[in-house]
Amino acid sequence: MLITTDFRTDDLPVEDREDASFGLLGESSIVELRGDPRPDFRFAQRVLSTGAISVATATGAMPSMLLRRTPRLVRRFDPGVLHLSFSADSRSIGIRKDEVVLRPHDWSILDSRVPYDRPVDGGMRGETWIGFPYAALPLRQGRVERLVGRSLGGRSGYGALLARVVTQIVSDAEVYRPEDAPQLETTVLDLVTAFFCRALDDGRSVPAESRRRNLVLRIRAFVRQNLHDPGLSPGSIADAHHISRSHLHMLFKDQEETVAAWIRRQRLERARRDLADPAMSDTPVHAIAARWGFPRAADFTRAFRTACGVTPREYRRQARDNPEA
Repeated sequence: MLITTDFRTDDLPVEDREDASFGLLGESSIVELRGDPRPDFRFAQRVLSTGAISVATATGAMPSMLLRRTPRLVRRFDPGVLHLSFSADSRSIGIRKDEVVLRPHDWSILDSRVPYDRPVDGGMRGETWIGFPYAALPLRQGRVERLVGRSLGGRSGYGALLARVVTQIVSDAEVYRPEDAPQLETTVLDLVTAFFCRALDDGRSVPAESRRRNLVLRIRAFVRQNLHDPGLSPGSIADAHHISRSHLHMLFKDQEETVAAWIRRQRLERARRDLADPAMSDTPVHAIAARWGFPRAADFTRAFRTACGVTPREYRRQARDNPEA
């Protein structure tokens, strides 16, 4: 089942905001304030749970504090989960007796069975985290334990892709239905598995099915970033990912559309949004077509009419006359 929980200090009386926020942060740790509360104190958190995993984002302007998970807390309550957290800010975490210094965009890995000290130095402008049990990964627990307390880079590769995917999942929480939970879990856990395996041994032990799904995910992200390029094609996609065209088509054989059909639908969808956008009402149709990879206006009109049943100009007029439709 898909469950979303939102917490916003703006929804609470001013006098209750700090206690409610510290209580939320302190569900698995002790919160120790360092200095006076901030006059602009605010905090917001969204948690999406699929059952096996939880993903969340948090933003705020917090006072300086120390989050401590003590040995006593571990003994009293241990859900047996791993927590991966990602932030655009630098930070540090004390795990056992070691200090882990995290640069901006690094991922950190915490184990609920292991005590830690985590300073929050006057702010939590934005953070993303994932929680799941060891058993959710197709990796031996002993291998995963080697990563606890390490920093893993999130500026590129699987780390960056994981951050983008999880952030997008949380921001789009309202569009998901309970039956989407298994697919969301698979997507996140496949990326985590590949991310961990790359950190452990250059990815050689990533299960074959996880590698296949991750490659499809990377290809889809590449296509979305390059829809403006009229040269985008199955051939250019295959070359960019160092695979053959036949391998590319094989990857998409169990998808709902061929690679070329999916590219065309993505382009038409972006163009449709622009045509309906009042802010782009003065942009010529041919300019919108070129923006999304259709250099020839006639080809765009023909493809758009086939997909939407009307010409681009007719669609724009309908959207203008019926803005609520």
